[in-house]
Amino acid sequence: MISEERRVRIGDGKIVCRGRTWVHGVSDAITVDEEARRAENEVFLRARAEQSRSRHLFALGTPELERFTVCHRYEPFWMKPAVGTSIGDVPPETQFLLGQLTGGGFLVLVPLVDDLFRFSLRGKPDHSLELVAETGDSFAPGNGGLALYAATGDDPFELLERGARSVDARLGTGRLRAEKSLPDFVDAFGWCTWDAFYQEVSAEKVVDGLEHFARGGVPPRLLILDDGWQSTTTMDTGERRLTAFTANEKFPGGLEATVKAARQRGVEFFFVWHAMIGYWGGVDRAGLPDYGVVDQVRGFGEGVMAHKPTFNHDWWSSLVGLVPAAHVARFFDDYHSYLESQGVDGVKVDNQAVLEGVAQRQGGRVPLTRAYRAALEGSVERHFSGRLINCMSNAQETWYGSPRSTLLRSSIDFFPRMPETHGMHLYTNAQVGLWFGNFMHPDWDMFQSGHEWGAYHAAGRAISGGPVYVSDRPGEHDFTLLKKLVCSDGRVLRCDRPGLLTLDTLFADATRQDVPLKIWNRNGERAVVGAFNARCTTPSSTVVKGSVRPGDVPGFLGERFACLMHNAGTITTMDRDESKPVILDQGAFELFTFAPIEAGFAALGLADKLNSGGAVREVVRHSATALDVLLRDGGRFAAWSEIRPASVKASGEPVAFSYDEKTGALMVDIPTGAATTVSVHG
Repeated sequence: MISEERRVRIGDGKIVCRGRTWVHGVSDAITVDEEARRAENEVFLRARAEQSRSRHLFALGTPELERFTVCHRYEPFWMKPAVGTSIGDVPPETQFLLGQLTGGGFLVLVPLVDDLFRFSLRGKPDHSLELVAETGDSFAPGNGGLALYAATGDDPFELLERGARSVDARLGTGRLRAEKSLPDFVDAFGWCTWDAFYQEVSAEKVVDGLEHFARGGVPPRLLILDDGWQSTTTMDTGERRLTAFTANEKFPGGLEATVKAARQRGVEFFFVWHAMIGYWGGVDRAGLPDYGVVDQVRGFGEGVMAHKPTFNHDWWSSLVGLVPAAHVARFFDDYHSYLESQGVDGVKVDNQAVLEGVAQRQGGRVPLTRAYRAALEGSVERHFSGRLINCMSNAQETWYGSPRSTLLRSSIDFFPRMPETHGMHLYTNAQVGLWFGNFMHPDWDMFQSGHEWGAYHAAGRAISGGPVYVSDRPGEHDFTLLKKLVCSDGRVLRCDRPGLLTLDTLFADATRQDVPLKIWNRNGERAVVGAFNARCTTPSSTVVKGSVRPGDVPGFLGERFACLMHNAGTITTMDRDESKPVILDQGAFELFTFAPIEAGFAALGLADKLNSGGAVREVVRHSATALDVLLRDGGRFAAWSEIRPASVKASGEPVAFSYDEKTGALMVDIPTGAATTVSVHG
């Protein structure tokens, strides 16, 4: 039971808790949702208009904030961060806001999704916030609904995790990331055909690409056959639509022949790409007549139009051949049944948020998306054991409405020809994960190992906590770099959770300010902090300076730590709040692996891997002077030891080692090829 003192109230146009004002200037149309009082210092708000319409604007007022960070959509499919101090600068289509309260503490404001309305935030010139409610269908009007979650706390990471639990319980439409198992392919090193071939992919090119990887000693275990394999036609109105479930003429023998050839070259998981609505322009009624296809004109909301005024016509024409909700479960089931018969193991489903723009006369964007998601997740569960990558789906309906699937692309694509995007790519993924990573597991997208920014992106993927897959063109590889990501068994060293921004960088835009982009993650008892120069749009002489410390990692236990700097190749010791300076030229990064020192020893992992600490499975102590370190693979094992070991063994056999008496750095070179146990005796 919440005490009256700690109960959040609305009165006199203010949201107040314990005598402290969170927001002032709140409309009378906004009230407390009394059914959802689950914890102190939080509140769910309802918004209700007098008239029934498909779009409403509600005055939320002005939060008492010194500064804020937000996630907003700048097109239907993707979000990116923005920071500021003036509430009037909050962009349209904001789907999450975290602010630092005047006087201390943090406030989170999260617009929600009700049964009919989807809500978002935007700033106004008078420095207040407005709640935007829309159904996406003028034939589906209403008065409003459950509109916003607000909560405060002293620790932003704890606040967001606590808030996500409350929102998930109140909405009841999805499941938290922590409650969902990751699919079995997530640790397999992958290759996606998109940036390698774009839509010119063919069976011959796929085989050629796999053979190039094999010659370099890093064969992919996951293959994603991206756009370009499907049977489509171009309509008179300009859009391309799906005409059949079968592959086009570039895949003689159908997908089955390509799947078989891929398996012969080491591929365990063969995925194919398809769009949520079949193809970019939907489904051709003549080619697939059994699914009630209707012609829909794309019509995205005003928030999207504020960022992209021509988006209803760009890219794919303005018409879509839509399978209505009543037929979509059968459509996916038939489609996936065919793919399963060809040997396909999973799907990457793109263009998902297009549904909100074709919801007219379909019951509205929320019901339409929910019907599609239920049909998609159900079919993928039946035919592919849940192996699904959600893509172009950064709308709340997907984040909060996915009880079965968990992988979701959290940023727009890696763009090999746009160097100005590389810092923003990492920044966006880490910031999106702050809130939304509590609901789905962020996938940071592919990259190219042989690209001039390949190492930069590889470092980001290594600490992202998500899958790692590349889009290398055949023959354009950096196998030395790939071997820093991939173990001998074809698996990657993946961190425990989504990579997030550190506390000191939450409200900084590292793509515009001269500060490093800092991202933290965990590997069991070890932690990693990546520092990146994200100033990609400035002259090449731009240098950023900052510092890194073990205390950058929330909840990291210990007082004294060993630290491995990947690029510098150094091992030192640090106290929790002791800082290590970092100076980064443009395009540069450094990875700091931390391990707590216990009884004079700390296992740091494999120094020749980007995510060194991810190689440590377990440390087993037998006595004060004897321990075993269980490693995922061989390589250059790094540790800190207070004393020089008397002997070191690998899988029971004595091995040579180096020990630096001055720094305590212990290095052991172990043959690769299998998991290894390193035994250290004092």
